[in-house]
Amino acid sequence: MPLSPTKQNSLFKAIGITALVLVSMLVTEVQAADARIERLARSVTIYRDSYGVPHIYGPTDASCVFGYAYAQAEDNFWQVEDNYIQAIGRAAEVNGEEAQAADLLNRTLEITRLSVAEYKNANPRTRELCDAFADGLNYFLERNPQVKPRLIAHFEAWQAIALMRFEVYQVFVYETQDLHLEETRTAARHFDNEGSPGSNAWAISPQKSASGSAMLFINPHVFFFGPTQFYEGHLHSNQGWNISGASFLGMPFPVIGHNEYLGWTHTVNYPGISDLYVEKFDDPQDPLAYAYASGHRRATEWTEVIKIKRAGGIESKSFSLRKTHHGPVVSLKGNQALALRLAKLDEGGLIDEWYAMGRAHSLKEFKAAISRLAIPMFNTMYADREGQIFYVYNAAVPRRSAKIDWTKPLDGSSPESEWQGLS
Repeated sequence: MPLSPTKQNSLFKAIGITALVLVSMLVTEVQAADARIERLARSVTIYRDSYGVPHIYGPTDASCVFGYAYAQAEDNFWQVEDNYIQAIGRAAEVNGEEAQAADLLNRTLEITRLSVAEYKNANPRTRELCDAFADGLNYFLERNPQVKPRLIAHFEAWQAIALMRFEVYQVFVYETQDLHLEETRTAARHFDNEGSPGSNAWAISPQKSASGSAMLFINPHVFFFGPTQFYEGHLHSNQGWNISGASFLGMPFPVIGHNEYLGWTHTVNYPGISDLYVEKFDDPQDPLAYAYASGHRRATEWTEVIKIKRAGGIESKSFSLRKTHHGPVVSLKGNQALALRLAKLDEGGLIDEWYAMGRAHSLKEFKAAISRLAIPMFNTMYADREGQIFYVYNAAVPRRSAKIDWTKPLDGSSPESEWQGLS
């Protein structure tokens, strides 16, 4: 039944008023956010020493993260943005066809989806740190209009988590697991340079030191350019955080370094933290059903659109991706597929573990931080002012049945091939 002209006018007025209220609320929220960021910026002081290393002072940990972001952008915004472009699987939009395989691997591992979800479910402190880092990058762009981003004009808080997940899993874990996936559409070597990343570290006890104090050394063997380029900084917060060290560009705080109590570093190791499962999609009535135990389970399938820079503009390609309960399908041939399981990929927690390590004041607290196993690989070397040194071949290693040869792709239909937790 049509409305009368009088009721129509009343309805239109009501809609108009509602729209005005919503716009007003949005403007108010934006103004409040701008005022908050401006107060945050004014609370931070960045000193640079004779080497150009930023020393960032602020009243809170978040304010120091804000300043660390701003300093990184000042020194190398191009690499910061490039790292984020790769971390969210959009490198082909900037670099063309050569980046398509890496983007597809990124989408297959669901780095963006997992990182958005992790940010939404994170504790208030973690969200505050992520927010502060994104705010610092966006504030830099606002204050430096001469800097023109190639793709990301506005950074989002979840992207800091995505970068950590990308660096650990796509750059290091995937590249060190020796998967030999000749047929996979996503198995693309990330590094075209000769050689591979790696490092050396030494911890020296007071008994072996001329000074009588423990000593810690790191010799990173990562590349000078690209996603593994280190950035050095010092963050000093009135909340008791006082950390000097280095991270990859785009990370919110140093992930190797020292505070006034202790220091630590990482080197690359090669733990067995992945497995390949042969999945049989053998139900002609249901293409997504795969054999498991005495029946079937159902895979999840989704479509990813990758945009590729071409001479004539942007081309979009659609890819159908799939995952089983074991993990993402990285190779598909006929009715058989290979699913890849990576320890701790879905759970996340990298940012929380590294933050806890940098805030630890003793070996006991440091061990408690790394016991989370959110960082699934890397040797860890440690020394402290009490003279204690410590080393662990850190890895989130699955507990596996001794009845199976785990060096080969596993029968995905066998419950015997399931992991029995991590250790």
